[in-house]
Order: sequence, then C-alpha cells, then structure tokens
Amino acid sequence: MKPSLGPRQLFRGAIIFHGSMAIIAVIAIAVVSQPSSFSRPIDEVLGGFTIGIGFGSVAAAISLLLSKIWSHARRLEKRLAQIFEGLTVSEVFVLALLSSFAEELLFRGFLQPLIGLWITSILFGIAHWTGDRRLFAWPLISIVAGVALGKLSLWQPAGLSGAIGAHFAINWIGLSRLRHSATPTSDGFPEDP
Repeated sequence: MKPSLGPRQLFRGAIIFHGSMAIIAVIAIAVVSQPSSFSRPIDEVLGGFTIGIGFGSVAAAISLLLSKIWSHARRLEKRLAQIFEGLTVSEVFVLALLSSFAEELLFRGFLQPLIGLWITSILFGIAHWTGDRRLFAWPLISIVAGVALGKLSLWQPAGLSGAIGAHFAINWIGLSRLRHSATPTSDGFPEDP
C-alpha cells in the first residue's frame, strides 16, 4: 500500500494544481471566449457570490443528509475525511476558495459556453473520478452538482460568481466538517457496510 500524503503535502499539491487550473482557465477565457462577458459591476459580482453561498449551504446540507441515507455517499465521505484529516481551518478556507474559483472558471466560465451544460457537467463528474470503483458516487454526485452549478451560472442574478460562491460553500462546509471526522481502519480505507 502506498503511503498517503500528509496534510501539508496535500495542501501544497492542491494549491499548485488548482492555481495552475485557474491560470489556464483565465488564459483560455482571454484567448478563446469573450472576456467582456465576464465584466460585471462589483456589486453584482458580490451579490451573485452571496446568492451562491446560500445555494451552496443548502447543497451542503443535502450532501450531509445523503451521507446518512446512501451507503455509497457515506463511504465517499469516510474516505474524504481520511484524506483531509489534519488540515487547519485556514488551509480548508484557502483550498475551498481556490478550488471553487479554479474549477468554476474552467468548467462554467470556459467550457460551458463552448460545449454546453450537459457535456460540461459530465466532464466535471469525470474530473472527480478517483479510479476507485468503491467511490463511484463522487462522479455521479459531481455530475448532478455540475448541472446545478451550470444552471446557477446561467441565472442572471447569480452568474459565474454565484456558481463560485455555491461551490465554495459546498467545499468549505464539507471540508470543515470532514477534517475532524476520519476513522482509521486496518487498511487505511473504510470497510464496506
């Protein structure tokens, strides 16, 4: 069995990965898309982000409920708790903000206008595939989340900043909760129920 990354290595790797993703998305939007379509007054951007925080908070509550009633979601949650255990509050905040910003710029800001809501949502789900069949719930949940985030980004009061806010709230609430809840098992992976 491979040794798992410690929280500092995980954090640094995630910062590099999502930072690179954000840079690529911004360049792609500037080169291929209409960057002028992203210029909104700051009060609209902040309003959209706030709307997104509300939507994301509801989605995080649904995610918690799902983990209580669906064994595959519970298994996913246990595994994610093992991965993110030990992160500090500030690391969780930075990781939640950067990942939501980078992923929403790439998927909803760049790809969705080019290839549409459904294909973008499927790609978003594939991007969350770990290669472990026991965690098949993550890409499925991510496809549904991708459709919801895509629809939110198309809704004028929210826009792209709303999708970023929702994604941030989902990640912030989820990671904050999971970073303390890991329960080790003999092989480092939760047992099947």
